Amino acid sequence: MTCSPSQTAKTGDLSDVRERNRSRAGTLLRTNGVASLGADAPDDATRDAGLATSLMDLFRRTADREVFDCLVALVGPQLHARIRSRLRGMGAMFDAQEILQDTIVNIYRYPDRFQASRPGAFAAWSSTIVDNAIRRQMRRQRQGVDLALSAPEVLQEQQDLGTREPCLMAQDHEECSATANAFALLLQCYLTAFKTLSDREQFVLQMVEVRAMRYAELASILAVRPEALKMIVFRARKRMFDRTAQLLGVAGTAAAVVARTPATRPLLAATA
Repeated sequence: MTCSPSQTAKTGDLSDVRERNRSRAGTLLRTNGVASLGADAPDDATRDAGLATSLMDLFRRTADREVFDCLVALVGPQLHARIRSRLRGMGAMFDAQEILQDTIVNIYRYPDRFQASRPGAFAAWSSTIVDNAIRRQMRRQRQGVDLALSAPEVLQEQQDLGTREPCLMAQDHEECSATANAFALLLQCYLTAFKTLSDREQFVLQMVEVRAMRYAELASILAVRPEALKMIVFRARKRMFDRTAQLLGVAGTAAAVVARTPATRPLLAATA
């Protein structure tokens, strides 16, 4: 079987481009004092794989745009061929060029996840990124297939399950704002009440409530009996509850219940 002149010329052009990219990559690596992995390999495929791995590792360390552009020029055709091979049998459902762009973007965004452990490291790593990009496209296709096949009249009546009703969203926003304001008021009152305690009571509550120190251990530090320490904690809590109740204008029992909730514990941590 013989090739036509046009086919021969096209093959020659691609070969020239590949050689220029290899030369450019080698120059960049030498300029940065980096040796290409697999440079002594007997076959072109291994040498090209090592060249791509070395370029990716250099980009990971330097974030040099010229290095990344050279990497894309070198591996772009291989990535595109790999994507087309993965999509074989799916018809025209997916755009190989779009998936290629998604792959390149993710290579650019996550260089810190790359490890140049061997000459073929980039080929294996980029293959995983290609597979993930295809899976994302498939998920988007499945999510939109029902609506894409519906008539315009049906689309107008189709409920968007991905969003909530505006009235419910507004209600949730108002409830969240009211809860945040009430919680801020409670914390402010709790902080004010905490500052009214003596230094010893503040220290004891911090050790017990925030750091979860056992009574026996804390009692030995303060040189008091555990029973006496429990009384100190009880009285400090009662003063806190009573003062919080006064500031909030509610009954002492209700304030005590509120002050015992775990939500008030971060305040003590903030005062430590």
